[in-house]
Amino acid sequence: MSKNSIHNKLHKYVGYGVIISLPLVLLSAVEAIKGGSQGFTTWLSNPVGGIGFLAFFTAAIWYCKLELDEVILDYFDGKLRSTSLIVNRLVALIVWFTVANTITRLILG
Repeated sequence: MSKNSIHNKLHKYVGYGVIISLPLVLLSAVEAIKGGSQGFTTWLSNPVGGIGFLAFFTAAIWYCKLELDEVILDYFDGKLRSTSLIVNRLVALIVWFTVANTITRLILG
C-alpha cells in the first residue's frame, strides 16, 4: 500500500484523533472514578463529557477497524477478503452505533 493511499491518510488522521483525545478522556475518567458508577453516569450524561467520550470512542473504533483491514488485506484473497472487509465494517458500525445510542440516551435523559 502506498504511503499516499486513502487508507494510510485515514489511519494517520484517526491516530492523531486517538492520541489527542486520550489524555482528555483519561483525566475525565479519573475524575468520574471518584463518584463510583454514578460518577461515570454523570460524566457521560453531561453533553461535554458524553460527546467528548463519543469523539474518542469514534476515533478508537475506527482505528481498530483500519488495523484489522490491514490484516485482512495482507492475509486474505478474493471473495474471503471482500466478505471479511464488509463484516469488519459492519461490526465496527454496530459497536459504534450501540455506544452512540447509549450516550445519546444518557444525554437526553
